[in-house]
Amino acid sequence: MINFIVCDDEIQIIELVKNIISKIMFKTNLEYKVHKFTNYDKKFNDIIKSDLENKIYILDIEVGKHSGLDVAKKIRDTDWNSVILILTAHAELEYLAFKSKLLLFDFISKFDLYENQMVDAITLCVERVISTDKLIIKVDRKYEQIAYDNILYLTYDSYSRKLKIITKSGEYETNASLRETKEKLKGNFIYTHRDCVVNLKNVKTFDLINRKIIFKNGIETYLLSKRYVKEVKEYANS
Repeated sequence: MINFIVCDDEIQIIELVKNIISKIMFKTNLEYKVHKFTNYDKKFNDIIKSDLENKIYILDIEVGKHSGLDVAKKIRDTDWNSVILILTAHAELEYLAFKSKLLLFDFISKFDLYENQMVDAITLCVERVISTDKLIIKVDRKYEQIAYDNILYLTYDSYSRKLKIITKSGEYETNASLRETKEKLKGNFIYTHRDCVVNLKNVKTFDLINRKIIFKNGIETYLLSKRYVKEVKEYANS
């Protein structure tokens, strides 16, 4: 799941950002949540300290007496992985923001095609979260890291009672459940069968007549059930 943490003292700005996020995330098939704040208060600080995964902060540079840059510094005290975007109506502060060496992802003026800038920046943030992360699974007594781009599909084998992860370079088996693993996945992964989740990025075509999935590297699977054909069609045509 991707967690967007948005803080601005203008409700209309928060709602605008939330709508932009919704439009972008609708196309990704990723689970997400938007946490909205109008002040850098205790609840906001609790978010900083929390173990929520994949945080993307979208912060106003000035909320009341608090500075978004000071908040960014506080985030960076313990967290160098989360993405931070800074919003401002003061373009002259851009140099100061980047000079702060806080690994800010972008600095967006509330003027000059603001919405277009937001769409571009948030889209890049989401792509970064997807591309830089890996699925971590326990295989026997050790942990394996599998790049999401490398995964073709995951399927639960009722005979061995194992989850099989089929990749471009090989196959892994783990005791994890398909449902729990699906919740961790980032990217365009969808169910094509109650026992199968497919990475759309690596699919060449869906043969709906023969209920077959053909991947770009030539691997095929017949784990495409009638129950999920409608959903598959929607994504195939999107």
